[in-house]
Amino acid sequence: MASPNNGKRNKKSQIPKAIVVIYVLMIIVLLGICAGVFIYLFNDLNGGESKSPNSTSSVVIDFSSSTSVVPSPSESGTANSSESVYFTSDSKSEPIIRSTDSSTESSSTSNIIYTPTDTPSESFDRAFFADDLFIGDSIFTGLYLYDGYLDEKNVAAAVGYTPYGAMNKAIDGKGMTALEYAKQTQPKRIFIMLGSNAMSGGDHSGLEESYRELVSRLMGACPDAEICCISITPTARNNDYPNIDNSEVREVNKVIKSLCSELGLKYCDLYSLISDDDGYFREDYAEIDGMHFLGRTYAVLLSELQRIMS
Repeated sequence: MASPNNGKRNKKSQIPKAIVVIYVLMIIVLLGICAGVFIYLFNDLNGGESKSPNSTSSVVIDFSSSTSVVPSPSESGTANSSESVYFTSDSKSEPIIRSTDSSTESSSTSNIIYTPTDTPSESFDRAFFADDLFIGDSIFTGLYLYDGYLDEKNVAAAVGYTPYGAMNKAIDGKGMTALEYAKQTQPKRIFIMLGSNAMSGGDHSGLEESYRELVSRLMGACPDAEICCISITPTARNNDYPNIDNSEVREVNKVIKSLCSELGLKYCDLYSLISDDDGYFREDYAEIDGMHFLGRTYAVLLSELQRIMS
């Protein structure tokens, strides 16, 4: 027969066991709640990053140009990437980003990639220009900065150059103005592309006057040289130069063309050659700033100049 004291000890030993069971159940419930919250948050975040079924990203390859298209490493593993990165075949060109997201293309013409049906020639003979001089602004500096086009000795160009500057502003590295350099080197042909830095929003009389003076002084300094004036080129639909309006560019080009006709000079309508149907600089020829040239654009220019002067 058990003593009363043994019964009391059994009851006391059962109380801690009950508390342990309660604690275990509470821990299990808390873990379940935490797991549920974690799963909910994970699904919510994952759902916010996923794309809608109607939105697609694509890599566009234009076989009509020398531009190759490769996806950016940072974009290749991203589910919601809507851009393609265009790397030109020129080693010194910067990548150009253009949107190809089908969910936005239909509502915005700024994302349209113009594909030409009649691609201008990019074939030219570098030796053809060996004795020539190109006078221009920052766009023309690319003629020697891009490998394989022209030597630096064939280019008299500077950032911000204008017709007035070509007569009065010395070029870094040459120590003289473009006019003085032309007089010193006596080139066979002189190609001029200036004016985009001298547009004044409507009044072109000052630009016409300085352009005329530059051409006249070049004719006097280099009497045996053929002179060809090149049209100012347009800006792309998306560009970093809001002060340059393509309608004004076209008006200035009319002035330059008229001057060439008056003085018996050659005129190269590069504007029409590299613009799209709306008059914008074609994006497959424009640098990312919407005004400067890709390497292949110089090839188009040189090919056209060789055709005109041959």
